Amino acid sequence: MKKTLGLIITLIGIVIVGGSFVFTPDHALNLGDSNSGLSASAGLAYGGFIVFGIGIVLYISSLPLAGEKQR
Repeated sequence: MKKTLGLIITLIGIVIVGGSFVFTPDHALNLGDSNSGLSASAGLAYGGFIVFGIGIVLYISSLPLAGEKQR
């Protein structure tokens, strides 16, 4: 159960990051514009990375350690 939940949360994080890059308008990525950081969905991308990391930690914590025998 924990392994599946970790994979689902990881997938949600990947979708959030991908969506933030795909749905950001091209004109919002102008480096000379002072408002480009607000328009470029940076907060959404970083939030997606955090969700992705939480999913990876949940998934890895459900795996047995290397060399550990199954009971």
